[in-house]
Amino acid sequence: MTVRRQQGFVLLELVLAVLLAALLAGWGTQTLINKINDAGAQAHAAWMLSLKKAVQDYIERYASALAQAGHTAALVDAGYVDWALPTIDELKADGLLSPGFPGHVRPGGGATVRLMRHGACPGGNCRIEALIHSNSPFLKKHTNRVDEQMVAQWLMASQGWGGWVDGKRPGVLGGAAFEYANPPWSGTPLPAGTVALALTSEQLHKLDFLRVGDERDPSFQGTATVQGTIQSGADLRVQRYLYLNTPEQMLQPCVDEGAISRESNGGMLICQNQLWRPLARRSAGGFSTHQWRGCQNSFGTSTANPVTGGCSCPEHSTTVQISDSGPQVYPEGRTVGFLCVD
Repeated sequence: MTVRRQQGFVLLELVLAVLLAALLAGWGTQTLINKINDAGAQAHAAWMLSLKKAVQDYIERYASALAQAGHTAALVDAGYVDWALPTIDELKADGLLSPGFPGHVRPGGGATVRLMRHGACPGGNCRIEALIHSNSPFLKKHTNRVDEQMVAQWLMASQGWGGWVDGKRPGVLGGAAFEYANPPWSGTPLPAGTVALALTSEQLHKLDFLRVGDERDPSFQGTATVQGTIQSGADLRVQRYLYLNTPEQMLQPCVDEGAISRESNGGMLICQNQLWRPLARRSAGGFSTHQWRGCQNSFGTSTANPVTGGCSCPEHSTTVQISDSGPQVYPEGRTVGFLCVD
């Protein structure tokens, strides 16, 4: 009896051990599969983010032509059969993607780039956006069910820029940074599990600024207002006038060596050795005064300083007497002359 009971216990323990080993193997296999899927989703997100950067460069490079395009072949000279559907091979040929950039990755396969325009198109007020979506949805193997775990990993790896078609909301394509109807163009809706990145007008705000050779204003004609500093790598030429609106005072401290400003009385100043100094030596003028007639001579002609307009010297100049003549009796009177020296 005892031997039979021991044999029974041994058999039971063996069954339990085999069952536990099978469970552990199953758990381990599933964990490994999940890690493989997660790595694949992250790789696909990184690949699509690189493609998104190339599409942004494409839009910025051809912004004016895209806004003015009146037919699909508007960029055929640049190598694009359809400006609204640039392919990976076309972007590579244009130098916007490296030659070794893969055409597709798993899961999700390749991707399709679609440009969309809003507003007054074609025209200068046309707004351009782009959508990059996977060609295949993220599905569980051997099923038609969306692999939501893989989608979640992809969305996290997309750094907040990603979106997808949720099976619970099949009419919407969107995420944290964008939301469109599914699809945003006329045609068949994208299947549930499709992931996407968008380039919205908020991300393309640089297109609002003029660029060299911009067809909207090739020579930058008209008035341009700049709040920051303009830096030129070569000469700065002005055909008419240069206005310096902030006056400085001679011999007052300055910071930017070589800077030029204007003086309150109209002279030009340059920053030298951290002080505002006259840009060039200039005449400070001179004047004379008559004992009886002030700033007039005996003939009634003004003797005022032409620089100041009065019987005075400009600020920061020195008054030097240079003459003293005439009797001190009426009506001739005494005349004293002065020279203004900087």
